[in-house]
Amino acid sequence: MKYLKTSQFVPMKGEAWMYYECEDDLSVNRVVTHIPMTGETTLTPDPVMRVLFRPEMMLPSNEAEFVKHWKIGEGKG
Repeated sequence: MKYLKTSQFVPMKGEAWMYYECEDDLSVNRVVTHIPMTGETTLTPDPVMRVLFRPEMMLPSNEAEFVKHWKIGEGKG
């Protein structure tokens, strides 16, 4: 399993961080999006995107970071 993250500016909300849980072939299992400035967290358990686009542009992450944000989205964080 591989974990990657990237960010994107969202007007009026600040920086949104997307965390990806992927198989070794970079097929995407789950995605969590977290906007720290607003506290919004969105879970995508079955993403439409099946393979990452330009993974070399993403930052490394880890399972603990992904699970932390996933639990926040479930209301368990």
